[in-house]
Amino acid sequence: MKKRKLFTTTIVAVMGAMLIACGPTEDKLLEAEEARTVLLDSRKAAEETFLDITDSSNKDRLEELSQKTAEIEAMDLSKLNDKKIDALLSSINELTQEYQTMGTDMTAVLNEETSVRQEKAKHLQKDVNFINKTGMNLSGLLLHDLTMDSYSDNFIGSGVTLNDGYTLMGATLDVYEDSNEWEFVITSEGGTNYILTCGNLKELDQNGVTIVLEYDANTKEGNAQVPAKEEIEEEGQEETDEITDIPEEAASTEESTDN
Repeated sequence: MKKRKLFTTTIVAVMGAMLIACGPTEDKLLEAEEARTVLLDSRKAAEETFLDITDSSNKDRLEELSQKTAEIEAMDLSKLNDKKIDALLSSINELTQEYQTMGTDMTAVLNEETSVRQEKAKHLQKDVNFINKTGMNLSGLLLHDLTMDSYSDNFIGSGVTLNDGYTLMGATLDVYEDSNEWEFVITSEGGTNYILTCGNLKELDQNGVTIVLEYDANTKEGNAQVPAKEEIEEEGQEETDEITDIPEEAASTEESTDN
């Protein structure tokens, strides 16, 4: 009787060892495969988010995690027993948690950087030339965004004067896409400010725009307007004619001098 009992116990022990050697139970294997899938998905999400941001502070840590994850990815889970899978699950869950935490932090960075980029894209850069026809020498010329109630820097520059009749070239307007109303503020040499109304600056071409600054001292009104291309060409021709046409008196004087 004792021999039979001992024999039965031995069989149970051998069968248990065989089960361990043969691999995990079906439920444990499924649990491990699902956990590994979550880990791989978490790695993919974190690494893709990292590529979309400029902050590279997580680079080294992501490489370390990727190496550990690659080792787990290459494992044949069917060759592990339940005990080893339990130990592996602990490592898998730890890596997954770190990936997800890092992913959450990087997503916050991505959202912030995306918001900054979108806001920056709303600022349209317009290259312009200003012609001063205000009848005054100017020490200041600013763009006032009425919608945002913000002011540009002085286009003329500190300590510089834009004389009446002269052109300021190479200025750049920062026109905000969400704004709808602007005005220019000019400052005379004497320090007095004047308001010049203007149209919709979003409709300006990107480059080579000429804006004429005008002010009427009688009506106390001024404007900053973009003249038609034909007006600019006619004005340029008139200035050329003034230079090339010699008055008759001057011509006769030159002739008498030659004689």
